[in-house]
Amino acid sequence: MPKKDIVINKIEIKNVVVCLDNGHGEDTPGKRSPWSACKTKPELPFREYSYTRELVRMLKPLLEKDGFEVYVVVPEEYDVSLGERCKRINNKVKEAALKGKHTLMVSIHNNAAGNGKEWKEAYGWSVWTTKGQNNSDKLAQCLYDAALEVLTPLGQKTRKDKTDGDDDYESNFYITKNSNCPSVLVENMFQDCIKEVQWMLTDEGKNALVEIHRKGINKFVSVMNW
Repeated sequence: MPKKDIVINKIEIKNVVVCLDNGHGEDTPGKRSPWSACKTKPELPFREYSYTRELVRMLKPLLEKDGFEVYVVVPEEYDVSLGERCKRINNKVKEAALKGKHTLMVSIHNNAAGNGKEWKEAYGWSVWTTKGQNNSDKLAQCLYDAALEVLTPLGQKTRKDKTDGDDDYESNFYITKNSNCPSVLVENMFQDCIKEVQWMLTDEGKNALVEIHRKGINKFVSVMNW
């Protein structure tokens, strides 16, 4: 029998380390849907620590397939202090630099409009950087562009703050301020908005949010010519 040609898809290794930070931990107070916290109907059990870890588990092999080295900042289920998170990230930045590699960090979270005791109306995907303009803003904009591309056809929305001329929100969150690389904090929809929780719990929702991160990170690396 004639031999069939075997095509092997080679992975193009990129000179970039992606740090993925899971938001919060199993023991973090709050950070869940009103039903999870107070059994407020409808029954939509949603816990941020679990959901963000699921997104990271889905995203990591896809980024590795794209040729990135991926470092999960918090593999533990319990919460890890912000100081320890930044220490781990910055150690990875130093390690990568010694190998001639660039590093970026994405902290993956869910948003909330209230205290977790009742369902709210706020909705939309967003991303935060520190105050001022730097490469973190470029990373944020690449993620926003990806979010519009992915979410708009699905009828989902983004939230923007145009006061400084770009789309991201700005605040000196500890993890973005103290990570020594382009760093953003992503708020993947609202965990106290009924419609968004319903959507986030679907395969479509999970895959869409993962794809935003994948597309945005790849675009940023291309923009930076890394």
